[in-house]
Amino acid sequence: MTAAGRAEPAAKDASFAIRYAAIEVPADTAPAPSPPFAGPLDGPSAPAKPESPMSRSDALAYYRALIEKEAGRQGLAPAIAEAVMAVESGYNPGAIGGVGEIGLMQILPSTARMLGFTGSNAELAMPENNIRYGVTYLAQAWRLAGGDLCTATMKYRAGHGETRFSHLSVNYCLAVRSKLFARGFPVTGSVPVATFGKPAGLGGGCGQKCLRAAGIGRVDLAGLNTRLNTLVMQVRGAR
Repeated sequence: MTAAGRAEPAAKDASFAIRYAAIEVPADTAPAPSPPFAGPLDGPSAPAKPESPMSRSDALAYYRALIEKEAGRQGLAPAIAEAVMAVESGYNPGAIGGVGEIGLMQILPSTARMLGFTGSNAELAMPENNIRYGVTYLAQAWRLAGGDLCTATMKYRAGHGETRFSHLSVNYCLAVRSKLFARGFPVTGSVPVATFGKPAGLGGGCGQKCLRAAGIGRVDLAGLNTRLNTLVMQVRGAR
């Protein structure tokens, strides 16, 4: 997810293509997601954390409980938020995008700060924080889009200020729609035609290998913070 109004960088496009390919792994063959990070929950009504170690089904149930809580607060259908999370990270809380997107909802630190987050990058990777700010940003996109699914997901992916559809934004919407169809969620609206960008060759042999490379089941907060800091330094050095 890029910050509002920014052009889509090539690194972001490549990052999305890798994640899109990775989520095509069947659920019964994918490694189990990591247990939720240890850390304070936001408010007394937050769902209770299951004890580690967790099965894949336990982790998904925990993420869904967090989504339902936050989506309910924001007036967004939880199924839409979960579909976006599935496309963004494949349910991997340790996912890091090509331009620094973090966690389950692949939210940028700058976007989270814009929404009021004041913690570290490692804290932003915690599922409860990541889902809170990711769903908040998605709900804002949904309202700006007037409830149109493809426009909302485009604005979540490319920034609230974007009004055009790239090929990757169209593919992104198709991926979200397919997740919703699979869960029996009623999907309405049309799929727009891309007006810029190049068609992406998605699914280029990545699949389960990408999920394994992402380190699902082996998330280390200290290591994650080091990787994030290194990425920030690389981005700054390239300017």
